[in-house]
Amino acid sequence: MKKRYWIALIVLVLGLCLSAGTYFLSGVYQKDDVAVILDKPIKDRLVEKNKDVYNNADETREQTLHLKILSGEHRGHVYTVKNVYYPSQLTTQKYRSGQRVFVNIKKNDVALGNPKRDWVLVMVLTITIALMIAMAGKHTIALIVSMALSWLVFYGIIFLDVKLNGSMIILLFSIADIVLSFISLLIVQGLNKKMLATWLATLLGVFVSFALCYLIMRLTGESEMKYEMGDYATQDPRGIFLAQTLLGVLGAVMDEATDIISSLYEVVKIKEDITVKQLIQSGRTMGQEIMGPLINVLVLIFIAEALPMTILYLRDNNSLGSTFGFTLSLGATQSVISAISIVLTVVFATGCSLLFLKEKERQGELK
Repeated sequence: MKKRYWIALIVLVLGLCLSAGTYFLSGVYQKDDVAVILDKPIKDRLVEKNKDVYNNADETREQTLHLKILSGEHRGHVYTVKNVYYPSQLTTQKYRSGQRVFVNIKKNDVALGNPKRDWVLVMVLTITIALMIAMAGKHTIALIVSMALSWLVFYGIIFLDVKLNGSMIILLFSIADIVLSFISLLIVQGLNKKMLATWLATLLGVFVSFALCYLIMRLTGESEMKYEMGDYATQDPRGIFLAQTLLGVLGAVMDEATDIISSLYEVVKIKEDITVKQLIQSGRTMGQEIMGPLINVLVLIFIAEALPMTILYLRDNNSLGSTFGFTLSLGATQSVISAISIVLTVVFATGCSLLFLKEKERQGELK
């Protein structure tokens, strides 16, 4: 355990050094140049105060920025740029002294881009990997490989979906669920009966609940399903919503199936005389403990995603009913589908765990 903590500490130190190096890195970006804001402090003046008919107040402010270019053919040059922003920063960006930003320079005209945040991503990954090593030890390699392959599969599915222009989006993401769950479980657990049982329970939980909810949506005519309120601009919003639901359900279902089947597998191994009824009762009890927290987590995730738009609708004097319909209805539907899948997975995971009991009985007969 001490060795594991030392390795985690070394990874953390190396990662923080890499984060610092990424922060100062400037010459490897092809599309944009990197600049640093020299002003201390930044000159910031009020242009005008704004108030709409609903008494929502905001301001229009202007920053005067002196930028020193750190990369490209204009390296070392200093440019003066005006940046107009709103303190709410909903659609604009406020810059800080000493901040590094991407800029695009054409004919001595400087266009401000996004702040340089890649070093933050490196630091977050470093902390994540260090914590994984401290907690999981040698299994960290399998977890990292699993995540990397999952990202590759996900990118491939997205690329193929774009090529097909969304014409087979449900089929593609159904295949993605099958492949992603298999890869994750195979790398982490290995190819064995416990892994196959977990995979089977995961697929049953995802697709049975999705089919059930899709049937209900069709029977009700999908009334009050405002797909047009999703942030989908290039493809069929209904298809993307259903694909998003398929992926969203997978994580919770696989987590629950893994917990239940792994625990019941250990119960079967330890308790020699366990019966089918006792195993089912154990799975049911375990599911009751897991269902509540999982459902609450998913509900909070969906609500948090829609929270900014919900606040904007309410501040514009929309009623609670219309706000819910335009901002929370899709998330609430996904929450219901996820809740149904979580409940059904308890049944499927417990049922798949009976395979361990039958295997144990066969081994006893052989003896």
